[in-house]
Amino acid sequence: MHLDNEKINRDKYYSVGYSPELDKYVLACAVTWVAWYNRYYEITEEEYDSFGSPELDETADSLYKQGCDSERFLFSEKKEENDQKQMELWSKF
Repeated sequence: MHLDNEKINRDKYYSVGYSPELDKYVLACAVTWVAWYNRYYEITEEEYDSFGSPELDETADSLYKQGCDSERFLFSEKKEENDQKQMELWSKF
């Protein structure tokens, strides 16, 4: 998935950016388990603008821990983590 104006936090394994296809700001968390893949979550413009702050690091960590159960969860690159709606959304990319 391409994110416009993407900002990457290599130490915390997440990035943020804007998805024109979704018309949303997105946080992508890298899951470094057996296979490397991303989970995508909706964030606010204010959260995007706070890149580099401890608060955004905490948000990224919290979303990572919530996984697919987060109400902000958009979809995962791992098919098994998506329901039908999320698979349809993911198929756009």
